[in-house]
Amino acid sequence: MRILLVIDSFFTGGAEFSTLELFSYLKDKGVTILICKTKEMRPEYQPEAFGLDTNLIQTLPQLGFKAKRKALQNIIADFKPDIIHSVLFNSNLLVRTIRVFDSSFVHIESLVNHTYSSNRLNEPGVTKYKLEFYRWLDRFTSYFGTDHFHPNGFSVAEHYQKALGISPKKMTVVHRGRRGENYEVASISRDELGIPENQLLLINVARQEYQKGQDVLFDAIGLLPNNVLDKIHLLIVGREGKATPSLQKQVKEKGISASISFLGHRTDIPALLNSSDIFVFPSRFEGLPGVLIEAEASGLPIICTHLSMMLEVVQVNENALTFEIDNPIQLAEAIEKLVTQDDLRHRFAKKSKEVFKENFQIESVHQKMYDLYQKLIQK
Repeated sequence: MRILLVIDSFFTGGAEFSTLELFSYLKDKGVTILICKTKEMRPEYQPEAFGLDTNLIQTLPQLGFKAKRKALQNIIADFKPDIIHSVLFNSNLLVRTIRVFDSSFVHIESLVNHTYSSNRLNEPGVTKYKLEFYRWLDRFTSYFGTDHFHPNGFSVAEHYQKALGISPKKMTVVHRGRRGENYEVASISRDELGIPENQLLLINVARQEYQKGQDVLFDAIGLLPNNVLDKIHLLIVGREGKATPSLQKQVKEKGISASISFLGHRTDIPALLNSSDIFVFPSRFEGLPGVLIEAEASGLPIICTHLSMMLEVVQVNENALTFEIDNPIQLAEAIEKLVTQDDLRHRFAKKSKEVFKENFQIESVHQKMYDLYQKLIQK
């Protein structure tokens, strides 16, 4: 089996992380793989950390669409893949335009987000007409240039069935997973983080963008009574983005700077999770949130938005409290509840470990993807 991965970049995000994990597994299983990035981004995951040698990775010319397409055609002609697996919109579009005229390979795409969610209309730079144009382009090109789709969750599958009219028969849902042993690591001391031992540590891991809802979290922190605020410290972990300036301004204006630390991009996420007491995720839309799986692997109680994709990962009132999107009052109430009720927090933590072991062990997830590849080749 020969599989070519085409991905926008190794930019630090859930889709990139999960895909690199998958292709590391495929390599170890004896599959002949090659990876093409369409562009360079910073910060990026280092492929060596996933056991992937640099000779397995090529970067397309940093020129226009036509030059990238020609270069990819040459790679396809030389590598002769049975399957091309593309991830993220630009890569999907590039492969689709080749697949229309080349039937020598099967084209499968991963669907990893609620791209056409109505919530995106509140995102800076996104307009109704712009979103509709991309939806039309996505729908038209996918109809002719994609053989099969891999949604990473059932809510993602339903979203694209409605938004792009994709037949369920052309979809196979395979959830994300994580290696449990990667999250059994030593925690980071509170001294190293500069946080008093008597404070509970809340953590949010996400890039700083409108989608991720850190502004709602900061509003909620500002609503907490002093007797609760004094007991906590919040870590914001993830690369800076378009929302960073407004988030930093918000923290300063609300006078909550002493309770929040911006750590930026980190490569020691498991250690930070194991140092924490509560995971908070106020995202406005997602695909299947891999970071919630990581929080469960680390045995953390969770607070997250009450959205369908979140509910595929957490169990409400078993290991997680949920709140309505853009509702800082409900979020503040959930934080106060977990901070002040030790027994509930410990019960949720234990259940998170159980949910992870039952549903998101990486070995079974990767085997499902391998079986899907084989099925598509045979078909």
